[in-house]
Amino acid sequence: MKKYIFLLAILLASCEMPVEEPKGSGYWIAEDGNEKFVNASDDYTDIFKEWLEAHNEKDIDKVLSYETDGVILDLPDGTTVEGKEAHRQGLEGYFTLDPELNMYWALPYVGVNNAEVWIIAGSVEDTTTEEGKQSRLLMVDAQFTEDKLSRIIFYEKARPSSQN
Repeated sequence: MKKYIFLLAILLASCEMPVEEPKGSGYWIAEDGNEKFVNASDDYTDIFKEWLEAHNEKDIDKVLSYETDGVILDLPDGTTVEGKEAHRQGLEGYFTLDPELNMYWALPYVGVNNAEVWIIAGSVEDTTTEEGKQSRLLMVDAQFTEDKLSRIIFYEKARPSSQN
């Protein structure tokens, strides 16, 4: 009986458990359309939340500290802002609108093949203009490079007047 137990123990110890590679889901035209995505760490969600909070604090240096030197921002109106210094100038004007950003959802994700890390997130942006308080919904696709924001693409939707 001891021989059978010993033999069974050897057989079990020698069996390799298969390691399942992440399959992912989704589609991206690069990688011949074979790129798939899986969830990334919520550390990226935390970085993004801190970046938004720096906007609410109107702390330009803190906002820029979360970005790469060559950051690219694609704004909803089609404007492209390239680099930290250009972003600094844009923030000086933007902060005169007394913006408040409140994130309501986010999902960090990473490419299975190319390992690029992105986050898609939604937030409510409230600003004050000559016409009074304005509110819009912002959707953001943002890429991370070495744990800093390197590409930020904004999309907007006006909020219905009943929700302002």
